Amino acid sequence: MQRRFKLKVGGMADSSGDSFARKKIVNVASILVRQSGSQDLELVDVAKGANIDLATVEHFFESRTQLIAEAQMANYFAMVEAHHLVLARIEAAVVEGNEVAFWAGIEENMEMAWQSGQIDNKWGIVNLLQDVWNDPFSQRHFCDLLDIQFDRWITVVENGQALGWMDNELDAKALTAVIWSASVGQVITAGSTFLNLSPQEVRDFYLKIVRGKEKLEPSPS
Repeated sequence: MQRRFKLKVGGMADSSGDSFARKKIVNVASILVRQSGSQDLELVDVAKGANIDLATVEHFFESRTQLIAEAQMANYFAMVEAHHLVLARIEAAVVEGNEVAFWAGIEENMEMAWQSGQIDNKWGIVNLLQDVWNDPFSQRHFCDLLDIQFDRWITVVENGQALGWMDNELDAKALTAVIWSASVGQVITAGSTFLNLSPQEVRDFYLKIVRGKEKLEPSPS
């Protein structure tokens, strides 16, 4: 039996603004997915939550799969918003030549990245990515947006190397790829008796790689 979910969103959809109406639909869908998962999402529930008719939802989205993919993209970027703010601080530290602030940001980001992939996350990063990948257009758009973030992180590493803060022998692209992949893929090991590492343990391991053991000291708060 299909379950129905009720969600109240204040206000009516702006019939004169397609962009506003579409964003409202995605917002409602993203909330419902966070609450109950994508498997039980029904377009009629989204329409009720957005206080619009079903035909309007179907006008903007070719399929349920497309809507879920865009809702999950919205969930992902809401989840990583804090990471983007930290990245901006790291970039500012590079410009200012502030090594202490640079490493404080790196440490904070590493801990947050590892926490985001923990297995007890009820809506799951793995399920989120699978939902996005189910819609080809959303997948391409998502990858384009991720590439912007990858490029920024690669630049951070290269600038850190140029300033003598990071090991010059490290491959910036390989390091970025490994860290990003690990933060998502560690959901596989999160339930392991042997490999269930804390964010702090992962942070310290990362710092040993990029700084060297002799430099591993907590950054001042």
